Amino acid sequence: MLLGVLLGAGCPGPGGGERPAFELSCHSASTATSRQVHCVRTDTRSGDVLRVDLARLPQSNGPTASGQGPAGRFHTACATAASSEQADFYCVRLNTDTGELLLLNLGKLGQLPQ
Repeated sequence: MLLGVLLGAGCPGPGGGERPAFELSCHSASTATSRQVHCVRTDTRSGDVLRVDLARLPQSNGPTASGQGPAGRFHTACATAASSEQADFYCVRLNTDTGELLLLNLGKLGQLPQ
């Protein structure tokens, strides 16, 4: 079973102007007996593509706001990896200016509606 969700991290900013410095893409590769999520981060200025090691990312531990900034500064990519016995859902937040990545601990995020 292959299921992945890619959010448009590469969409132009407000007004259709400048593209972000970094983009993120996450997808899953799953079979009946195994599951994995793979993410890559692209530097849109140089074309450098790096594989993201989800196990080594810092993880959120509560609210994720980091102060005000321009619209389009953050994007989130999520993917589900499922086998016949287990499913995992991962979300990674990207700062499109700096390339910083954060694995989101979904159990500690706020929720809508409150």
